[in-house]
Formats: sequence, C-alpha cells, structure tokens
Amino acid sequence: MDIKAINNSAHGQLKIKNNENLQQSKNKHFAPVVVQEFIAASQEFPIVFIKDAGTGQFKAIALLGLKSEENLFFRDDTWQAAYKPEGLTLYPFLLHQEKNRDNAVLCFDADSFLVNKTEGEALFDENGVQNQWLTDKGERIVSYIEKTNATENFIKLLLDKDLLVPQTLNLKLEGEDEYSINGLYVIDEKKLAALSEQSFSELRKVLALPAIYAAIFSLQRINHLVRIKLTD
Repeated sequence: MDIKAINNSAHGQLKIKNNENLQQSKNKHFAPVVVQEFIAASQEFPIVFIKDAGTGQFKAIALLGLKSEENLFFRDDTWQAAYKPEGLTLYPFLLHQEKNRDNAVLCFDADSFLVNKTEGEALFDENGVQNQWLTDKGERIVSYIEKTNATENFIKLLLDKDLLVPQTLNLKLEGEDEYSINGLYVIDEKKLAALSEQSFSELRKVLALPAIYAAIFSLQRINHLVRIKLTD
C-alpha cells in the first residue's frame, strides 16, 4: 500500500472506480467489523476476535475463510455474500489520525487498482474544488472511525467482564489433512450466564447484549463456511 494524503494539487486529475466487487478482499480470510454491524454481519459470517501481537489490542473480525488468504465469499471475480462489511466498502480511503486524535487527514491507497485518471468518480472538479462524492466518502470515514472507537469500548467491556476466551478451530475436511485455526477469541456463553445480576445489568444498560448474542450465535456460521468450501 502507498498511503497518500489527498490534496487537489497532487491528485486533481485522479478518479476512483466503483468498488462493488470488493476485489481487494479476494485473498483476505477475514474482514474488520464494528459493533454496530454485528447483528447484520452475524447472518453470514462468524464474528470472532483477534489480538494484535504487537500492541495487545483486540479487534473484532468476520471470518471469510478457513485458511490464510482464502475468501470463500469471493468467487467469479465478485463478492458473493449478501452483506458487505462496512470497512471493506470504504476502500481505498482511510483516515490518518494523530496520536491525540484531534487532527485527522483523509488519505487513500495510491497503489489501489481502483485509482486511475480515466474511469470513475473524480476527486476534484476542474477548479480544484473537492467534489461532493469525495466529501461524502470523508464523512463516512469519520463515521466509521467513531464506530471503531465504540467497538474498542465494547471490547474493553468484554475484557473487564472476563468474557473473551481463546478458541482454536480444529477442522478435518474431506480430502485434506486435519488442521487448526489459532489466535481466535470468542465470547464465552457460560461465563456470560454466570455473571452476577449487577454485571449483567450493566451490559444491558449500555445496550451491549444484542451485539454479544449476535457474536455468540454467529459461530454457527462456521459450518456455513465449511459447506461453501466443500462445494468449491
């Protein structure tokens, strides 16, 4: 990736092609998800959590495949699932924030296959004024950052209640050797049920329960991934 801050002098002639196919996800076996989309995403993908080895920070993801670089929802050069994780739809844009988060700059991946000078939506008009399309994209990015912050708070709540536990998936598919997927964390349903009335009430009051149950129920979608893989 070649991340560049957008400005009209350097990028006045650039255009961004439509990203309906989410082609950048072709070789991605997971996609980030924010807590606000847990319910919708859980209808198609297992929602689990991973821990950054460097920072120790947990992130919520939707599993798209059962092996590295395997996206079972991308076939025939197009995205096949009915739901599109919001983070994927924002590509090639992102927001660069300073450590204090007071200043943010709209950026894009200059190496993206979507970036060109002939096809798609122009970033600026002939006078160098930012087009409304780009303004709308920027507002969506800002909104997504706010959702990401809310997701971080949600995960912190899970950790405070000791509800996240490591989970290894052991898989044996027809024609393949048995293998394991490590590094995943899930919400422990038994620990949730064992919470004190006060702790459970705290989750209810901050409206965390719908997302928690969505993540728990979504694990049934692992079988859906297996079925897709077996039919490929």
